[in-house]
Amino acid sequence: MIYLDNAATTAMFPECVDIIKKYAVDEFFNPSALYAPALSAAKAVRTARENVAKALGCNADEIVFAASGSEADNFALSCGPRRKKGKIIVSAVEHAAVFNCAKAVADRGYELEIAPCDACGRVIFDKFVDMLDENVVLVSVMHVCNETGALNDIRALCAEVRKRCPDAVFHSDGVQAFCKLSYSVKDLGVDLYSVSGHKIHAPKGIGALYISPKLNLQPFVYGGGQERNLRSGTENVAGICAFGYAAKRMRECADENFVSQKRLQKYLLNALKERFGSLVRINTDEEHSCSHIVSFSFDGLRGEVILHYLESKGIIVGTGSACSSRKAAERIPKALGLKGAFAEGTLRISFCETNTQSDVEALVDALEEGVKALGKYRRI
Repeated sequence: MIYLDNAATTAMFPECVDIIKKYAVDEFFNPSALYAPALSAAKAVRTARENVAKALGCNADEIVFAASGSEADNFALSCGPRRKKGKIIVSAVEHAAVFNCAKAVADRGYELEIAPCDACGRVIFDKFVDMLDENVVLVSVMHVCNETGALNDIRALCAEVRKRCPDAVFHSDGVQAFCKLSYSVKDLGVDLYSVSGHKIHAPKGIGALYISPKLNLQPFVYGGGQERNLRSGTENVAGICAFGYAAKRMRECADENFVSQKRLQKYLLNALKERFGSLVRINTDEEHSCSHIVSFSFDGLRGEVILHYLESKGIIVGTGSACSSRKAAERIPKALGLKGAFAEGTLRISFCETNTQSDVEALVDALEEGVKALGKYRRI
């Protein structure tokens, strides 16, 4: 099997499986207890927190663990606004965890505005700036678009927010950027930043939220006071420790992986243009994108049908966010300006560090066969 849907989820590192067994079976103790084995578990959680913090370029006490990247997004948008009235801005291609939560928060009395994006999923800077005024209480713009790989200049966007609405809170969903790029949340200037474990070979069910020390958030989950009394509940020690290991390992090779995956991205983009011409629309801007995602749309061929054809050939790809509902699946093509026969024909290819050029070559060959075989079913 050739697996090319790493933006949806990644295979766990074998070492993470060992870590999970260690803290779920052998050293299963509650880190809040007072006996020695529990103190050892608490120490392991501290080490993991430090590893995640180092990967983000922040302090360990600025990291709060969550059950997923989606939960971290919800935490940020639900608890982030400093005022009970005002305007919330999110980009048109945000992950459903941000977009749907923003709509729910708006129902509490906020005004929701959607920042438009270009055809590759990048926030249009000038239009974004025009939306900023003293009424803005929260902004959420994803660092890397999970649909197209578009890379937003979070530092520049955040600087404009600081200049024009200094009381606003800036959140960024960093799930697709974390350990794929080298950066520091301090340098970006964000107040809140969400990350997830299962995109970097850690287990599903673990994520984290960076919280600037300038913020004084209300608790998201009430209980026994864990996670700085912001997200109570007995810690997922096994998941946290596996996440810490994966973050440390992926951070150390982030630059190397970016370069190698950029080669694969470039090869695939060139091959698509050469083989399919006007039959395909490229949704990923190579110059302004992270290296591990390529999105493209076929004219008149449904992405789901091509996906299953490729699956029959032993190649696994995606059509977009695996978390998206049907409504979200309609929202994203519209935001990207996909019209007519291209709107349902999108595929998303996403690499990890184990993918090779031969994987991409096999994909392109299978796509060519599939487009020919399925051509008679094209929608006009």
